[in-house]
Amino acid sequence: MIPSPAQRRRAAPHLLPALLGVGLTGALLLAGPVAVADEGLTEESHSRYVLRAKDTELRATTTTTIGNVTPDRGLTYYYFTSYSIAVPAGAEDVRATSGGAALPVRLEATEDPSTRYAVATFAPLRYGQTRTIEWSFVVPGEPVRSKDYTRVGDGFATFAASGVGDVGRTTVEVVLPASMTFDATSDAFRSERDGKTVTYTATENTDKDGIWAVVSARDPKKADEKDVEVGGTTLTLQSFPGDEKWTGFVAKRLRQGLPVLEDLVGRPWPGGLDTIREDVSPKVLGYAWFDPDKDEIVIPEDLDSATLYHELGHAWLNPDRLTERWLSEGVTEVVAQRVVERTGASSDPWSTPDRHADVAVPLSAWDAHPGELDADAEQYGYAASYTVVRKLLGGLDDDAFTAVVSAAQAGESAYERPGSMEENGGRTDWRRFLDLVEERGGVSGAPKVLRTWVLDAEQKAVLEPRAAARKAYAALDEADGAWAPPLGLRTAMTRWEFGEAKDVLSALDGAARDAGAVQAAAEEAGLGVPAAVRAAYEGASDADAYAELATLLPRAAEVTTRVGAAVRASDADRDPVTELGALVLGVDRSAERARDDLAAGDLDAAAERAGAASDRAGLSTAAGAGLVVLVLAAAGGVAALVVRRRRRSAAVDPAAADRAAAGSVVVEDALEEGVILPTAGDPEVGRRGADAVETGPREHLL
Repeated sequence: MIPSPAQRRRAAPHLLPALLGVGLTGALLLAGPVAVADEGLTEESHSRYVLRAKDTELRATTTTTIGNVTPDRGLTYYYFTSYSIAVPAGAEDVRATSGGAALPVRLEATEDPSTRYAVATFAPLRYGQTRTIEWSFVVPGEPVRSKDYTRVGDGFATFAASGVGDVGRTTVEVVLPASMTFDATSDAFRSERDGKTVTYTATENTDKDGIWAVVSARDPKKADEKDVEVGGTTLTLQSFPGDEKWTGFVAKRLRQGLPVLEDLVGRPWPGGLDTIREDVSPKVLGYAWFDPDKDEIVIPEDLDSATLYHELGHAWLNPDRLTERWLSEGVTEVVAQRVVERTGASSDPWSTPDRHADVAVPLSAWDAHPGELDADAEQYGYAASYTVVRKLLGGLDDDAFTAVVSAAQAGESAYERPGSMEENGGRTDWRRFLDLVEERGGVSGAPKVLRTWVLDAEQKAVLEPRAAARKAYAALDEADGAWAPPLGLRTAMTRWEFGEAKDVLSALDGAARDAGAVQAAAEEAGLGVPAAVRAAYEGASDADAYAELATLLPRAAEVTTRVGAAVRASDADRDPVTELGALVLGVDRSAERARDDLAAGDLDAAAERAGAASDRAGLSTAAGAGLVVLVLAAAGGVAALVVRRRRRSAAVDPAAADRAAAGSVVVEDALEEGVILPTAGDPEVGRRGADAVETGPREHLL
């Protein structure tokens, strides 16, 4: 059980400071009026808890000095006849002395099963008087998984160390063997070694009433250890001596759950964890913890699957990745509950808390120092954090769920492509998370959830301009097709700089439509979009770049259309005569080069070559027919036309040279575009023809 603040106070002497008595008037022998003295007592204390190396019990002493500072009022006076301190429920041999005399002591139950009150009675303590009481008791500890969280055994101890007193008048000391580690729920302790022992001392109040902290001491050499291998990961389990049930439970859940965790988070095990340690402190505080400095997680002795998976999840989902406490804890708990469900384990998830409870605060204000908060506030914070993330992600299937969680863990911007960290990467806060939930998860109503549970008034105010900016962004993103919006706009949206985003949207007027036109032209032409043009659009991040798009994009659409026409003309079916003309005029080569120029982003060259290819394609039939007539005339009606394609060979056909010398015309596609070879009447034809044949074999003879 986690003690509530009220329970802790009732279990501490300063909140049950006294039993008030009523003075009797000597004349009337009548009881005067009962008076309440809320601040009528000064308190000073020095508590010392000692665990010796060979002992399996804890010995404690507390010295308290109280003073009555409530003055008499007429016939009424105030006095104290008892005083109490909190002791572990199993404490034995509880004694109190004052002035060398033993005081009667009784033990009273509290609402916390781990705590009892030790109440000492004494003669009335009047105004101006003080009394020093010396207490002593022994704590033997309780078995594992008992309701009392106090544990003391060979090499381990967990107990509440407390002292009640006014500010600056309270000291708590814990003396341990130097071989033992020390953890506490407060960072108020300072250590000093003396030989084989170390004394941990706290002198600063942890709250207005004194010092209260749960202390956990362990001797690593005396813990039971077992190594568990899951995949390529080996983790060491450290349990209380003899607690094989806990070790077996954790080992089984590790093997089942760690692969599922990797799957749900969407990223492999990140490491940074060596040890899983059993302790009682998490049971007291209501939460376990991941300690990156020691590469360990500390979980309770309770056989709780969700807690194990939650702390394992913090290897990925921690404040280094998710900057706000509610976000880190909420996402991790929702992931853990999914692992519980998929592995068939059992769990008791947080219930939705009362948003209007006294301890309720906007989660953005949930304090980042859990050890200094009271238990009710902690319970609310954890329950509310889980509630928020469950409302946001609980309805997603595993793929969409992982898409959001993985992106949040990596620090991706929702306005960049999944997996991209080159632009606008960073740690995930509530703003980035909200964007990811809506963009990657497609969750509607997410801002309302955060407005209800997370945001303060100032944070809520920015949601309205965000909604307007996102609407305009979505319209632009729809218009520019498959391309990402320009970098400058994506950056402004990622940073929630909505004024800047509005200015960028204005500067991009028409650019998204033009980008869509480029893609439509490419699809119509059966071509890829010019990579350089796309890069210019997506990478635009300043006014000059935005202005250049107004010229570049329409020109790119126009040239893409022209190149597409040239390619279609080049690919069209041709009769032999037209094929001859196209070859001689270099139609295919021009179209091919136009396509290459377009892909390289050289729009001017692409336009020029595409125009030439289209024009020559229209002349191909006439050019081919004219060439055939010319050849026939020159050869006296007998002519051979050799058409060579682009295949090279080292072989030479001797007959080809003879045919060339006899008046054949050799046409080779290596010639410059549009050049027609001389006829057989040219005295150079034999030499040229022979040279042509030497470069490779003929392919067609017409």
